[in-house]
Amino acid sequence: VSAVLLIVLTSLILAGCGSDSPGKLNGITREPPASTGKLTLPDESPAASGRETLVRGPEGGLLLVYFGYTFCPDVCPTSMADLRLALAELDPDQRERVRVAMITVDPERDTGRVLNNYLGHFFEEGEFHSLRTSDPDRLTRVEKAFGASHKLGQPDEDGNYDVDHTAQIFAVNDRGTVLVEWPFMTKPDLIAEDLKSLLDSESPDA
Repeated sequence: VSAVLLIVLTSLILAGCGSDSPGKLNGITREPPASTGKLTLPDESPAASGRETLVRGPEGGLLLVYFGYTFCPDVCPTSMADLRLALAELDPDQRERVRVAMITVDPERDTGRVLNNYLGHFFEEGEFHSLRTSDPDRLTRVEKAFGASHKLGQPDEDGNYDVDHTAQIFAVNDRGTVLVEWPFMTKPDLIAEDLKSLLDSESPDA
């Protein structure tokens, strides 16, 4: 059974578990929480042009991190579409404090241009970071900080291959703390509910 199938099966169990308790999040939280520290990756988005970017949220806001690849047939586009729906439920001032980052686990095929075109189908320019490194050790260090992983499949006769990868969406604050992660197929309204709560708590006025 592939790693992706295991992730999907686990996520289907967890995704329906909302929270009825005040202060509790719908997603998964860890104790102690994971941290990205001072980790950076090149950002290939139009506004950054390859600039090294900290894997953490903007000041007073959140970075929603996803490890995936643009040739993914179903899990990645479904996750991005769900995230777009969740963000649409935020107020404009809340939305301005959230950025999305896709970290490609398939840098050979996912050039900066490919990543930008892909993410541009889901988000406006300036709302996303296209994070890409061709250094496998560097990618592994970032994955390790999140507890994520991936594995390249064997190419077929046409050179096409799949990639098993962690399918969670991670919310990181401006200090690099991973506050929550949502498994694949978590409902957009539950993600939005968590985002509103987290943004309230991360507000400079909180």
